[in-house]
Amino acid sequence: MPQRFRDPWAAREAWRKHPVFTNRFYIRNMFPGLGLGAAAFGIYLAVDMLTHPSNIDKIKEDAHRQLANQGAILKGH
Repeated sequence: MPQRFRDPWAAREAWRKHPVFTNRFYIRNMFPGLGLGAAAFGIYLAVDMLTHPSNIDKIKEDAHRQLANQGAILKGH
């Protein structure tokens, strides 16, 4: 491009086109750590559901039933 048509303010306006100042960047980085926090909360809920006292009682009952069934099967052979 010839020198006489060159924009003298182009260098000063270049920052506006940098990827950090795009809407996509702002939206993606609006809530940093949200995904990690959601994953941690999901794991917490899963562990809480598994270790809740009512679930522990059910797990114990199922284990006793399985042991009783295994004992009946072993006695039958």
